[in-house]
Amino acid sequence: MDDFGTGYSSFNYLKTFELDGVKIDRSFIQNIAQQPVNASITSAMIKMAQYLKLEVIAEGVETEDELAHLHDEGCYMIQGFYYSKPQPIEQFEQRYIVD
Repeated sequence: MDDFGTGYSSFNYLKTFELDGVKIDRSFIQNIAQQPVNASITSAMIKMAQYLKLEVIAEGVETEDELAHLHDEGCYMIQGFYYSKPQPIEQFEQRYIVD
């Protein structure tokens, strides 16, 4: 479920649909090191998903502080500019695919 915690990503969907995982929306990840409310909500989302045996992906990770907090909470699947900005598939393959 994309953008978990916002818009149409209702908690009800967690019991209604067979999901493999949730992707936590960037709005909760942003400034988690400086905003205790964001840190608490993000931690609760991660724990809840883990209890439900769902994969957890954090969206929009841009800083080392954000990454460290997520790792401390057991979230290791990360998407965001911290690793790379969007790039053409050819460039991605050259950088990340090992023959």
